[in-house]
Amino acid sequence: MLLLAIYKHPTRPFTQRLFFLLLLGNIALIAGEVGQLVLQIQRAERFGPFDWIDFVFSLQIIFYLIAFCYFLFNRRTQINLRFFLFDELIILIVAGSISWHYMITPYLKNATGFDLETLLLIRYPLGDLLLLGGMIILFFGVMKRGNSRSLLLVLLGFHLQLLADLLYVVLYRADFPVSAMWLDPVWLATTLTVGGAAILFNADERSVDFMLNRRVLDWVRLVTPYIFLLILFITMARQAVTFNGLTIGLMIATPLLISRQIRIVMDNHRLRENLEAKVDQRTADLERALEEMEHMAYHDALTNLPNRYLFARLFKEELRRAEIHERLAALYFIDVDHFKQINDTYGHQIGDQLIIDIASRLEKKLPHNTVISRQGGDEFVVLLFDVKETNVIEECGQLLVQLFERPFILQDTPVCMTASIGCAIYPTHATSRTTLIEQADIAMYEAKRRGKNQFYLQAD
Repeated sequence: MLLLAIYKHPTRPFTQRLFFLLLLGNIALIAGEVGQLVLQIQRAERFGPFDWIDFVFSLQIIFYLIAFCYFLFNRRTQINLRFFLFDELIILIVAGSISWHYMITPYLKNATGFDLETLLLIRYPLGDLLLLGGMIILFFGVMKRGNSRSLLLVLLGFHLQLLADLLYVVLYRADFPVSAMWLDPVWLATTLTVGGAAILFNADERSVDFMLNRRVLDWVRLVTPYIFLLILFITMARQAVTFNGLTIGLMIATPLLISRQIRIVMDNHRLRENLEAKVDQRTADLERALEEMEHMAYHDALTNLPNRYLFARLFKEELRRAEIHERLAALYFIDVDHFKQINDTYGHQIGDQLIIDIASRLEKKLPHNTVISRQGGDEFVVLLFDVKETNVIEECGQLLVQLFERPFILQDTPVCMTASIGCAIYPTHATSRTTLIEQADIAMYEAKRRGKNQFYLQAD
C-alpha cells in the first residue's frame, strides 16, 4: 500500500519521501518477523541477547521517528507549539516518569552493567516515548488542517506500536510464560494501518469527507494533560506505606482541584467561542451593510437600475472596449411623453409605479448587450454595445418605441404612454463620451420637435 501511495504522487517529492521512510520502517518490521519465523521453522536458537533480528526491529522505530521529524519539519509553519507546549510537556513528563520508574529503573538495578540486553529493552520505552511526543504534536497541531482521516490512521498505527512494545517489555520483565509471537499480529497491524493511511493521504490537503469536530478536539486537548497528571498522582499515592486522614484528604482534594481547573478553562473557552461568534456575526452584518450602502450609492432607489454614477463608469469601459475591438456603440436617450400629466392626474405614487413598470419592461425586452440607467425623473438612458452593423442600432430604436405601444395598467386602468427617443452612434457621431451624450440629447429633442412618440437617429 505504501508503494502504491508513492506511485500515486509522482510529482510530490515531500509525499514520496515521507511514505518511503514509513515503507522502510514497515520493511524492517516485516524483515524481523520473517527472520524470527525462519528461526522457529529451523528450530534454531537466537545468536545472543542482541542479534541482527533485534537490530532490524530497532530500525523500525528509528525510521518511524525520522518520518515523524521529516513531516513535522515540513509542516513547521503550520504548527504553533506555544498553544500546546505545556500540555505536551505534562504528558511527556508523566509518561516518562512512569516509564522510568516501572520499566527502565528495574532493569538498570538488576543489570550488571550497561550491556546490549539492557540497551535492547530500554530502547522500547525510550523510542515509544519519542513516538508519543510526535503523536501529540501531530494530533494537536496538524489534525485540524486537513487529511484528518489519514492522520487518524497513522495515530492508530502508532498506538498499536506502543501497545505491542509495552506488552513485550512487561512480559519480558515478569518472565511471563507467553511467547512474544502472540504480539506479532499487533505489530503487523501497525504496518497495515500505516499503509492504509498512505493510501488515504491527500497530497493537496483538500477538504476530505471526514474531519474531527473542532470542539471535540479542543476538549480532548484540554482534558488529556489532567488525566495524565491524575494518573501520576494515583501512582504516587500507591507508593505510600500508610494511609491517614491527610493522605485521603489529599487524594480527594486533588481530583476536585483538577476538575475545577478543567471547568474554569472550559468556561473560558466557551466564553471565547461566544465572543468569536458575536464578532463573526457583527463582521458579517457590517459587510452586508457595506454591500447595501455600495449598492445604494450606485443604483437608483426606485427602479434598482444603475444610476448616473455607475452608468458613467460602465459607459467609459464599453467605449474603451469598442475602440480596442473596432466595434460600434449606440447611446439612446428616452424621455417619457406627458409624464407630468400622469403625476397631476393620478398622484406621485402612481407616477413612481409607472416608472418602475417602464424600467421592468426595458430590462425584460432589451437584448443582453445593453446597459439601462435612470437618469432622474422620467428620463432613461440605454447603451447598446458590441455592435457590428448599423441596422442593429436602428432595430433596437424601433423596439424601444414598440415597448411603449402596449398600455400600462394604472389603478386597474390601461393607460397608453409614448416616448421620444434619440440616438447617437460611436464613433460615427462622436468619439468621446461627452460629445456622444450631447449628440444623443440633441437627437431626443429632435424626436420631440417632430411630434414625439418616435425614434430619431442623429444625422451623419
